[in-house]
Amino acid sequence: MATLKYLLQSKSENSNIYVRYSIDRKTVLWRKTGLIINATDWSDKTGFPKTGKQELKATKSKLDKLATFINDAHNVAVSTGTEFTGDWLQLQIDLYNKKNPVVELDILTNYIQKYIDDAPYKQNAKKELGLSKGRISNLKLFKSTILKYEADALKSKSILVRDINLKFVENYKSWLFNKNYSVNYVGKNIANIRTICIDASKNDIETSTQIKNIKGISESREPEDIVFLSEDEQEAIKNAPLIREALINARKWLLLGCLIGQRGGDLLNITEKNIKELNGMKIIELKQQKTGKLVAIPLLPEAVEIIESGLPYKISLVHFNEHIKDVCLEAGLIAPTKGRKKTKFNKPTTKGVYPKHEVISSHICRRSFCTNFYGRIPTPVLMNISAHGTERMFLHYIGKTTYDNAYQMLDYFSKLAPKEKKSQLEVFIAQEQSKVIV
Repeated sequence: MATLKYLLQSKSENSNIYVRYSIDRKTVLWRKTGLIINATDWSDKTGFPKTGKQELKATKSKLDKLATFINDAHNVAVSTGTEFTGDWLQLQIDLYNKKNPVVELDILTNYIQKYIDDAPYKQNAKKELGLSKGRISNLKLFKSTILKYEADALKSKSILVRDINLKFVENYKSWLFNKNYSVNYVGKNIANIRTICIDASKNDIETSTQIKNIKGISESREPEDIVFLSEDEQEAIKNAPLIREALINARKWLLLGCLIGQRGGDLLNITEKNIKELNGMKIIELKQQKTGKLVAIPLLPEAVEIIESGLPYKISLVHFNEHIKDVCLEAGLIAPTKGRKKTKFNKPTTKGVYPKHEVISSHICRRSFCTNFYGRIPTPVLMNISAHGTERMFLHYIGKTTYDNAYQMLDYFSKLAPKEKKSQLEVFIAQEQSKVIV
């Protein structure tokens, strides 16, 4: 038989009154009743307020009625086979206090799942219908991180959408940083929280008025933090003495990736069907997973050589990331390099200085392509292949500034313009540089 007891967990003047509801030996539920009392007016022996004062009699009366309400709800729930959880108990307390009860979609993780389930009908960044596979994967990872936070920091208590305010965001942000997640990953989580809450509000789910004040964060990279493979390093990788078939195969993917500038998921999905001829020139044609954009990438002689020697066989992104670290080690890429090292289980690590092969991941293919061919291939063409939305994003991605672009323009201009015009442009660039605050 279920038993109910009221108790305090502090000795303050404004102590919360808790209810402990024991369904059986294994199921003991705890929740706040919503009532507060001065601890000196509470009797631990009776589990009720001390008698005497009128307001204490009123509090006892409310507790008596709440106990009756919970017991009646328990009897009904037993007959219908309801599962008894802390959320069930909270629902009864909310109903008794005439508060808006918690429904399924009030729970953050449930609403995230609804958002994922509705992905085919959501408008994407291109104003088209359907979220990309990459976006859906990001949301699934976000939900997983929220569940970890609930288990680690909240004793597995579910987060309600209505409770997400600036204080919650700061606490969540601190937890993420303490777990050594990167600034960019933390920023994506905060952006996801805002997106989910705004969508919930549109569907009449109660949300905090502070949602609009939640601001995202991002990590600024200094040029020296940009990790890529130079052409000399790629040559060293090409000539590294490898024995394991898995490493030889991963090397092919790595070198091909540095020549076509695609994200890891798109690179590793390339098959013979993607290789075509256009006006006597070999190209790779593919639809990018993240953007949904169809791109045609001309193949340089080195890329053609890799493909004609036999297209590498398909491997997972996880194994690719593992193998290319070993490949780069065999190629002697051990110079101290600023970056982030990830474990085999993809756990976050702090930023630091490591041997270069340890900070290598699939992303280095796209970055190496953009960095090595910048200034040699027109920037709009590079941006089209790498799928960067703006020139500013592209330059930031490879660690360049607008002044690098200006010097590139000066180089072209010098071949076309008279010397005096060149000098005027040099003066202009120098003047603009002097305005920059270091």
